[in-house]
Amino acid sequence: MRSLALSLVTVGLLFVGCSQESNSKSAQAVQMQMPPMPVKAFEVHLQEMTFSKTYSALLKPYKEVEVVARVEGVLQTENFVEGSYVKKGSVLYEIQKNEYRAALDSAKATKKKAQANFDKVTKDYKRAEYLFNNKAISQQQYDDLLYQYDDAKATLEGAKATLAKAQIEYDYTTIKAPISGQIGISRSDEGSYISMQNAALTTITALEPVYAEFSLPNSDVLKYRSQIKVGSKVSVIRGGDSYEGTIDFIAPKLDAKTDTLLVRATFANKKQDLVIGSFTEIKVDGFSFKNVAVIPQYALIKTPAAVVVYVIQEGGALAMKPVEIALVKDGKAVITSGLAEGDKIVVSNIAKLRPNSKVSIVDGN
Repeated sequence: MRSLALSLVTVGLLFVGCSQESNSKSAQAVQMQMPPMPVKAFEVHLQEMTFSKTYSALLKPYKEVEVVARVEGVLQTENFVEGSYVKKGSVLYEIQKNEYRAALDSAKATKKKAQANFDKVTKDYKRAEYLFNNKAISQQQYDDLLYQYDDAKATLEGAKATLAKAQIEYDYTTIKAPISGQIGISRSDEGSYISMQNAALTTITALEPVYAEFSLPNSDVLKYRSQIKVGSKVSVIRGGDSYEGTIDFIAPKLDAKTDTLLVRATFANKKQDLVIGSFTEIKVDGFSFKNVAVIPQYALIKTPAAVVVYVIQEGGALAMKPVEIALVKDGKAVITSGLAEGDKIVVSNIAKLRPNSKVSIVDGN
């Protein structure tokens, strides 16, 4: 009985094995009989590519100066219209001059007196020197006159310094525009007493030319820093109009807080269309890559390990090749490595394909 059971089991296993082998061969036969998937192909050609990049930029004044009172006193006159254009050297404010005029006159008188005394002592000293050399006066008399000469000379120098200080303070009562530009709102009115606490009176902003500051992320610094130079041309686009400018400053190092590199460009602004403080887009031209492949963006396949494309090999078999992407723009991907001249990559039916499957090319570039 046991022998009969074993025989039946053996026969069953042989039947199952034969069935599985038959199914496997049938599946392989079906796969071999499947026609190649029709696809469109793109032929790779290595080339040199020039392109531009845009960055967000902040428009800043070429110059901006805070007008500050250097002396205290009553603000007597304000000689401008807020928001108007002022020229460098034009009188903006005048602080009460009486006290400073009196101090200046006193310093002039003191200096004049010191000068007269010095002239007299100088003559006395020269006579004493002659007499001393001829042994007509004693050493003590000569020393006294020498000391008087030195004292008169020091007094005169002090009087000159006092006069210069008084003149400077008097001149500070007339406050002039340090630069040309648009003047802001006055922070003090006529009749106000100006002290060191409220010495800041207004601000002048130069509107022409203007600066545009923008930052390159670290990834772009590594790729393009050698191609961005002082003197390179850039452009700002505002309201459909383009304004040409020139890079005039590149920071010597990355900002550790933002991991970016500061770049600044200068733009003419004669019509004042570029508004200080506004954000805009700045376009940097002149970037280039050599020996790169420019392929359709939709040919790229993202995998957890890399970005790949399907390359059609001889016989129509597919191979997945990882690629390095430098730039994706306007539906095009710039590939710096992974593809060779003449490679044909799949650009259609990508989702239906698998590695090593076969395809037939129905169209191409």
